[in-house]
Amino acid sequence: MTGPAESTARADDGPRYDVFVSYSQHLDRDVATVFQRGMENFGRPWYRPVHLRVFRDMTHLSASPDLRGDIEEALSRSSWLVVMASPLAAASPWVRAEIDWWVAHKGAGRMLLAWTDGRLEWSPEAQDFDWSRTDALPREQMRRALAATPGAPRWVDLRWLRTQIGERGSVPSNDPRLLADVAEFVAPIQGRSKAELIGHHLRLRKRRNRLVAATFVVLGMLLAAATGLGLAADRQRDVATERQRVATSRQLVAEATSLQYERPDLARQLLVQAYRLSHTEQAVGALLGSAGIPRELHTDGAARAVAFSPRGRLLAAASVGGVRLFDTVTGRVVSTLPGRRNSTGAVAFTADGGLLAEGDSAGQVRLWDVSDGSRPELLGSARPITAVDELSFAGTSPLLTVGNGLRVVVLDVRDPRRPEVTGYSSAFESALGYGADASPDGRLVATGAGDERVRIMSLSPAGRLSSLSTLDTPSSAVVFSPAGHLLATAGEDGNAVLWDISDPRHPVRRASLNGQNSWSTPVAFTDDGRTLAVAAGNGAVQLWDISDPGRPLQGDRLTGHTNAVTSLAFAPDGRTLASVALGDAADPDEARRAEGVVRVWNVHGSRASSAYASLPSGHLSSQPFGPGGRTLVTGRPGALHQVGGIPEPRHLAALPSFRSGGQTYSFSPDGHTLATGHPLGLWDVTDPTDPRERGRFKEAEDPQGVVYGPDGTVLAAAEALGPVRLWEVSDPDRPRDLGTLPGSGSGSAVYSGAAPVAFAGDRGLLAVFSKERDAVQVWDLGRTGGRYDPVRTDVLPLRDADRVTALATSPEGNTLYVGDSAGTVTVWDITDPHRARPEGSAQRHSGEVTHLAADPARPLLAGADDHGAVRLWDVADASAPREVALLATHERYSTTGVAFSPDGGLIAVSTGDSTQLWRTDIDAVLGRLCAESEPITESQWRQYLPDRSYDPPCA
Repeated sequence: MTGPAESTARADDGPRYDVFVSYSQHLDRDVATVFQRGMENFGRPWYRPVHLRVFRDMTHLSASPDLRGDIEEALSRSSWLVVMASPLAAASPWVRAEIDWWVAHKGAGRMLLAWTDGRLEWSPEAQDFDWSRTDALPREQMRRALAATPGAPRWVDLRWLRTQIGERGSVPSNDPRLLADVAEFVAPIQGRSKAELIGHHLRLRKRRNRLVAATFVVLGMLLAAATGLGLAADRQRDVATERQRVATSRQLVAEATSLQYERPDLARQLLVQAYRLSHTEQAVGALLGSAGIPRELHTDGAARAVAFSPRGRLLAAASVGGVRLFDTVTGRVVSTLPGRRNSTGAVAFTADGGLLAEGDSAGQVRLWDVSDGSRPELLGSARPITAVDELSFAGTSPLLTVGNGLRVVVLDVRDPRRPEVTGYSSAFESALGYGADASPDGRLVATGAGDERVRIMSLSPAGRLSSLSTLDTPSSAVVFSPAGHLLATAGEDGNAVLWDISDPRHPVRRASLNGQNSWSTPVAFTDDGRTLAVAAGNGAVQLWDISDPGRPLQGDRLTGHTNAVTSLAFAPDGRTLASVALGDAADPDEARRAEGVVRVWNVHGSRASSAYASLPSGHLSSQPFGPGGRTLVTGRPGALHQVGGIPEPRHLAALPSFRSGGQTYSFSPDGHTLATGHPLGLWDVTDPTDPRERGRFKEAEDPQGVVYGPDGTVLAAAEALGPVRLWEVSDPDRPRDLGTLPGSGSGSAVYSGAAPVAFAGDRGLLAVFSKERDAVQVWDLGRTGGRYDPVRTDVLPLRDADRVTALATSPEGNTLYVGDSAGTVTVWDITDPHRARPEGSAQRHSGEVTHLAADPARPLLAGADDHGAVRLWDVADASAPREVALLATHERYSTTGVAFSPDGGLIAVSTGDSTQLWRTDIDAVLGRLCAESEPITESQWRQYLPDRSYDPPCA
């Protein structure tokens, strides 16, 4: 970024000094602001506060020596140029252009450097910067400046100031070090020596202090009274202003929630503005769940069909204007298939994803090499049919089925440059059948054969078609399940039917899925075959759980399209659903916009999801994240995943599990070792892609959890009916049994799944369930001379009839959170472990609290209950925890684990056999929302924020 800052002294206060400050990032802008306040402390008020105008450094704006607008105007008015030197500034085209303009028009004599980041090294011998060690300045621009004004330029090292601002947010304007550095700049600008300037400043300061003291003596009483009244008025005004901001923030959240499906881009913008106005619990909660807002990808004209590549990284969208390939992670256009064509109505990828077929309304089929999605290459084409409505590759075979309402044609694309017709069906009795699909094994083809009928045909390896059976069922859509044993059909009434086609000559109807009237009803299976999406009336998409095809369960209904949905496709991981629909004819402008939009929905099974990612394994322990949050371990099945530093989670390695209910794994603090609970053992995971077992040292009958102490030298392990046992594991190859904690343990085989133990930071304290489970024991491990001597310090009671079900501690270890069977979370102060005292409680959970986890980066607590709900609490005020978000997991199973990543950026929740991930880094969420939506328009701003000046949050 660049920003000019100008200031002018009063007319009667001496000469005028105008200064232009050039910077490239927000933190440098903060440095410039603090530096400006320091300048105001000097006697001559030559520099007064003004508004900093900010210009975005966009890649589509090219910088030139002739800068436009008020940047060039500000430069021309200024007498001095101050360059905030940093690597980002050196790379900024705007900063370079400002320096070039200044040198060309005003020379380099009045240019000063403020070094804020990176490296800067002057070579006296060369009378130039040592460019092998300097990266904070643009090389070519500075060489031209030095040529214009030889000699070492004047600069001040402000890296300390930038660091202080980054850590504390600000620096006092009278800070001695700041004043000394400010004087380095003010002295040449005022034409005085630094010593003279500081001396003059001190004299003026003393004179001012004497005058102020005299004024206070004379007007003390009046000033006190006026101050009291003023402060009261200010407080009332501040309270009123804050209340208004809070009310507006909450209103924006409500508005965003109401239109997040109909107008998702606007909903994202309103959420960002709501948080910008006030960090209310509603705004925070909505941001954490904002991944559930569908994305919109824009095509060239009315969209007609969508298809995901087998690896899920590309989404092909066919439209009137052709085909666009999108990156499914970023949503950006990767490429557009070139060439003029008729309206494209169908697309399909081969099983390996290297070949893409597209078909248009003129019957032309084109084959593209998309192994490099950014550079598609046209290989060949054919016109085997009058118009193309459906395309489907027959499994891994080189056969492509091409269908419309009249017939199905088979193309052999073994040589994609010369596709050949190998077979075709006889003409159908009616042109009202639209659907056509090839089975995943490449042996069957199903197609709409006319009014209320579907024809099933066999497909030979040579590409010949022969009829096997006919179904009396709606025929606007037909799709095979990934396993090939089910066929879903749908018709104009919006109803879908599931057929068992294990014997394709004698299909069996398994279930009917009721929908609403829709002239076209596309359907789509997830790759695991457990979820079916069916287009319904009014632009909706209905999700179904078909794990049991004979008893399908209705899931969520996705709304927001303004007209009939024409195409559906699931990504290979089943977490993403793409849909397109016709525009709404009632509003031509909105219709054109809607026609060119692909909706991308975040789903989890048959439910809409607000989690940003999901892993196909569950059962989290208390310490499932490796250091830095880059690695996550799950226990059913045992697996290591990379979840940090990459756009999407990636499976790293499988781990053995010896327990049907799920294995317990916990990372050591250094991340090099994994502890297992059944049997008790240790694994070397220095290379997480190749875990190696170091040894087993105890068979556990029913492990409830293993938890490392903060320094990694002690391991606590618990069994369902036994006490908590401690192990000394500083040498992972020779673990040493330290004995058990008397009276500890769950005392029952019926157990929620949370580990009955929690270490209190690095204080050497350990909280455990008591055996009766109506209290919590606090132990001091008492480590001295490398040995542990645990001593129980206190017992924290619960209410009568309630049982302890979950434990967690704050990062510093002074607070203990206790969940119980009544759904209550109690906050205890254990600063003095001998006299623990309750501070506050929350009772929002509707069932037993099964898990608790504390955010290591902020005062945030996550609590899960046996109904599958995960609530997030702001515990900055321990006496009154505030709920800020409800994370709906949409699972039929209770939660089996909750954990924050060590950096606090992620929260993982395991339910059943999956683990869902939410982002809790609000700054990252805000950035994603801005990146995924167009800025709010001025007319939209006036509609939702009529009392505020137009100031878009993502500009």
